[in-house]
Amino acid sequence: MKCASCGKRKAKRHCPALRASICPVCCGEKRGVEIKCPLDCVYFVEGQKHQQLKVMHQRLRKEGAVTYVRRAELYNRNPGVFARIEKIFADAFRANRKLRNDDVVSALSLVKSTLDTEKKGLIYQHQSENSFANELSTRILIALTEFKDSSDITEDRVTIDFALSVVDDFLKEAKFYMENDSNLQSYLVHILRYHPEEDVPSAGRQSEVIITP
Repeated sequence: MKCASCGKRKAKRHCPALRASICPVCCGEKRGVEIKCPLDCVYFVEGQKHQQLKVMHQRLRKEGAVTYVRRAELYNRNPGVFARIEKIFADAFRANRKLRNDDVVSALSLVKSTLDTEKKGLIYQHQSENSFANELSTRILIALTEFKDSSDITEDRVTIDFALSVVDDFLKEAKFYMENDSNLQSYLVHILRYHPEEDVPSAGRQSEVIITP
């Protein structure tokens, strides 16, 4: 039996999303990206664990445990900010599959520069020649402004220093993927798999937030 996805390789495992059998290659490469995997799929769950452990070990060797401590502290203070930024990346990647890790790094760098400038008392949005990065940075800044300045937000309101720390944490994570993975879209794929589309069957499900790199 041929794979229901590629139609070339031999199908060896059942895909609950496609309701057909697919090959391990398509399952590994397309799960959570091209294939809308249900969150209880054993292959999806195991694949996520494997990828997370792989990246964790790589970052621990290079950066030590401080990476995890820093993100946990920031996340515990305001998980909503993390979820919002991750969803911006996921939505942007779904809408434009040409986005790459370096676009994310450029966008976060622009956001960081804009917030640094605001901290000095000047309102100026930094931009670059990269239109993808400019659009992403604008979306992130709008989200951060809501958390920072909106009168509708009370308990979850953040300071400009906290916003800078969160952006810097995302920037370091994106740079790690860009510098250590040959796949030019690996960071975006990583984010996308933790934020499945809302129509994935799963009663009462909420999108997961990536607490650890």
